[in-house]
Amino acid sequence: MLPGALFLLLGLALVIWGAERSTEGAVGAAAWLRLSPFYVGIVVSGFEPENLVTGLAAALAGFPQVALGTVVGSTIFLLTGALGLTLLLVPMEVRIPRAGAAAMAVSLGAFVAALLPAGRIGRLQGALLLALAVGLLAWLYRRSPAFLPREGDEPNGGAPSPPRMVARLVLGAAGMVLGAELVVAGVSRLVATAGLSETFLGMTAVGMGESVEEMARMVTPARRGHPELAWGNVVGTVVILLGVNLGIIALVAPLVAAPLVLRLHVPYLAGTVLLVATCLGLARRLGRGTGLGLLGLYTSYLLLNLWRELR
Repeated sequence: MLPGALFLLLGLALVIWGAERSTEGAVGAAAWLRLSPFYVGIVVSGFEPENLVTGLAAALAGFPQVALGTVVGSTIFLLTGALGLTLLLVPMEVRIPRAGAAAMAVSLGAFVAALLPAGRIGRLQGALLLALAVGLLAWLYRRSPAFLPREGDEPNGGAPSPPRMVARLVLGAAGMVLGAELVVAGVSRLVATAGLSETFLGMTAVGMGESVEEMARMVTPARRGHPELAWGNVVGTVVILLGVNLGIIALVAPLVAAPLVLRLHVPYLAGTVLLVATCLGLARRLGRGTGLGLLGLYTSYLLLNLWRELR
């Protein structure tokens, strides 16, 4: 059990480290392109390369519930645990286009329509999810406010040089690939020796581990007076995880969901996406009360999973 746990923790650490390096390079590139802060949050922070790499590795290794966990479990944690903690620390105004909430709802509807009829996502459904997500990202770009540099900003946002940006992207990709292999190796050992179910590990441990860094990506811009970056992360993560990442994974290795995923995890995902999307569509500010409620939802989710695992 100990080697499996060590592999899992080391793999997640490498994946997160690699994602941070990749994000630094991508943020620099975005500054050169002069994209709006909200859209930078959608594409740069919302893009989850670590989840995609880990999900692909798990699917190819024969762990479809772990692969689904990088999408479903990660989204649930982001919208409840990570966002809840962020709002407890830094209440945020909602200064984003209402198109963001609509895109979240459309992505959820497409995901449910693709998965629920047969309990699986094949290559055709994966291709449709991917195409829809690309279309939503293009629509959000058109709906995003124009880039307005702040007084005192450095030219090109103080972005690093192109060679340094490329180096960070390459190092990040290498770290993520190695980390994903270690995650799969760790999950394999834990499933074999500890009696923990693949579904439990995929939806909780892996899903949480893959999205822990999301809180930092939300807290930091919120503290610096750019909540639109944090909200872009929320919107982009939902659209990209449920469309781009899941679509690519299904194109490479079609996924079959376990019955418990369909009965528990997917309904919980749907409820959290709709709740947060409604808040973004109607509220002008979200504070500590909302954060506490979201944390309560994630605590209930964890306890329910533990109860089902141990009974």
